Amino acid sequence: MDSVEKIVEDFAMDLAINPFSSGTRLRDMIRAIHACKTAAEERAVVRWECAAIRAAISEGNQDYRHRNMAKLKFIHMLGYPTHFGHMECLKLIATMVFPKKRIVYLGLMLLLDERQEAPMLVTNSLKQYPR
Repeated sequence: MDSVEKIVEDFAMDLAINPFSSGTRLRDMIRAIHACKTAAEERAVVRWECAAIRAAISEGNQDYRHRNMAKLKFIHMLGYPTHFGHMECLKLIATMVFPKKRIVYLGLMLLLDERQEAPMLVTNSLKQYPR
């Protein structure tokens, strides 16, 4: 377990960031995951990123919401659970900035399915969108 913790600390030190700032870019996260030699190392990096994203969501950090959505989509494609980001996706759909909204549309396709009640919320949000 010490080696996994060391990998996560090295990842944070290499990027020179606060572990819970969620300021890493998707590209940096992908590089860190590709640099992992074992599945345990990969899980540690993903767990660390998910913790940073959850911290940013709980703080209500508006600056990196779209970046966090992109990272959640990648984590979801790797097969890890991303259920904690569904409501953040729904909150971000109300933005008026098109590049951020584009990220959310892609996130909705990947993260949500028809068995949840969230698609009804998305439909209502889209109906309120000004033309």
